[in-house]
Amino acid sequence: MTVTQENVSQAINLLKQKEQVPSHFDRIARRYDIATFFNQGYLKDLQRSVAMMHLKGNEFLADLCCGTGKSTACCLNALPEGRVIGVDNSAEMLNQAKKNYYQKYARNRLEFIQRDVMKLDFGANSLDAIFMAYGIRNMPDYRLCLQNLFKMLKPDGIITFHEYSIHDNLLSRVYWKLLGYFLIIPLSTLLTGSSTIFKYLIKSVLTFPSPQSFVQMLASAGFCDIQVHRHSSWRRPVLHTFVAKKPA
Repeated sequence: MTVTQENVSQAINLLKQKEQVPSHFDRIARRYDIATFFNQGYLKDLQRSVAMMHLKGNEFLADLCCGTGKSTACCLNALPEGRVIGVDNSAEMLNQAKKNYYQKYARNRLEFIQRDVMKLDFGANSLDAIFMAYGIRNMPDYRLCLQNLFKMLKPDGIITFHEYSIHDNLLSRVYWKLLGYFLIIPLSTLLTGSSTIFKYLIKSVLTFPSPQSFVQMLASAGFCDIQVHRHSSWRRPVLHTFVAKKPA
């Protein structure tokens, strides 16, 4: 599929109107796992980020922007006596998640629900832990989202963001553009039949705060004990795990 000017315009519009992002994920949901299969280290990275939370194993955890459920399964692997609720605003991505994992895990341990993360209705101090992979970038208002998640997390609860974030320098931006426009977009377009959402995802990384700036946002929202971890291989310059706590 050729990346047309219309695709580019749609991707730019998505940056301005992120509420439309779930509908674009609906279109590629059935092929999305094929694209992630060719992303070397995808599952290993997710599991590593979950391990950084040092969970006890019995927590109630929300996996936000869970997509087709791969991150949810990684969370469940660390919670033999816990419960995970996977949240996403794409109905088709959730349908794939349910097909993938409802037969593998008991329903008292796993549930998938469709919700806008910006409008979550979990009560205050109701979650032991929150995991969010490749999702905070898709929120229309990062600061407001962090404030809401802070309220829902229990005191001494832990939150983790597994996210692409590039350092605020020319070399990092050039590296990400080369990676995105010459590898990620062509390959993902070939595998899923759509380029718009992947062009948007590449652009969303370019507009997302640097690791240092995101740490400041977490601190401003009230989180403490903030840690930043890099991943290995080609992802080292761009993929980070942010781990933080709500004060006890």
